[in-house]
Amino acid sequence: MMAMEPEVSVIIPTYNEEKYLRRTMEGILAQKADFDYEIVVADGNSTDSTTAIAKELGARVVSEPKRTIAAGRQAGSAIARGKILVSSSADVHMKKDWLAKLVAPIMKGNYVASAGPVIPKDGNLLEHAFEKGLLTPVARGLSKIGMPYVAADNMAISAEIFNKVGGFDTDMVTAEDTYLVKKALKYGKFRFVKDAPVYISMRRVRGWGYPRYLLYHGSNFFKYHLTGKSHGKYEPIR
Repeated sequence: MMAMEPEVSVIIPTYNEEKYLRRTMEGILAQKADFDYEIVVADGNSTDSTTAIAKELGARVVSEPKRTIAAGRQAGSAIARGKILVSSSADVHMKKDWLAKLVAPIMKGNYVASAGPVIPKDGNLLEHAFEKGLLTPVARGLSKIGMPYVAADNMAISAEIFNKVGGFDTDMVTAEDTYLVKKALKYGKFRFVKDAPVYISMRRVRGWGYPRYLLYHGSNFFKYHLTGKSHGKYEPIR
């Protein structure tokens, strides 16, 4: 439920997301949770009705003209009032218990950050098999050995720890989520919550093609963990 003093803030960076944002926000507003929460939309000066939709549905809106995804997430976090910051995206769907399950490890005081699976919403058999048979099991395994595989489409962090580590690096084009969680690990543990998935559009995967998408994100993950540097270019798909 939305509130003046929320326990949780759900932060969504946007740029021209009028096709997707309403359904995503309606899904967040329908969450079954015994705590209060708010939605914060950080917009990169959209030219469509994205901000109008956000305001209509009760989100707090902040403008972020830099337009990198990290800058948007940072701007939203800067005005968020929750004790836990949840990072999401404008084109995800979720079950009604998603938010409660995602933040539970942090609320209980056992973890400083958490993340859940990202599952194809409109995926074909190959895409679902890849996610279920490889991506999610690998993400769970890597998180246990100190190499968190996270996607900021479905991630939560203690606001106290977020502020302590300085939040996102707004100059990063990719891997801003991994960067944040690795810094947070200095202060506590990370939990991969397998039963708190979000369902995301396959528009990016299909726009790039499977080989390019897998090579880009796979190499970016290991490049960052091994060298502390990430790829500097990312072509958006709308």
